[in-house]
Amino acid sequence: MNDLKWQRDDNWVGSQIEDSFVMVNIDSGKYVALNSSASAIWDALEQPRTSSEIVSDLQSRFEVDEQTCRSSVDRMLTQMSELQLAAHT
Repeated sequence: MNDLKWQRDDNWVGSQIEDSFVMVNIDSGKYVALNSSASAIWDALEQPRTSSEIVSDLQSRFEVDEQTCRSSVDRMLTQMSELQLAAHT
């Protein structure tokens, strides 16, 4: 999974509401709320990136060891794919 480039689905728009980033798909009307970790990954996907690039970015912003960060990023990218928030290219 580390070599695949991930990209946001541009049909999602969102806004910060309290501790969550709430997003709505403008085509389907589906909505999701991202916690701070998922929101940081979403932000990192502003440009297509590999999971390794995202891990590196998050480690520069947060105090987290590489193994924990990589596991969290891989799990969240899988969930984002299932929710059609992001896909690999």
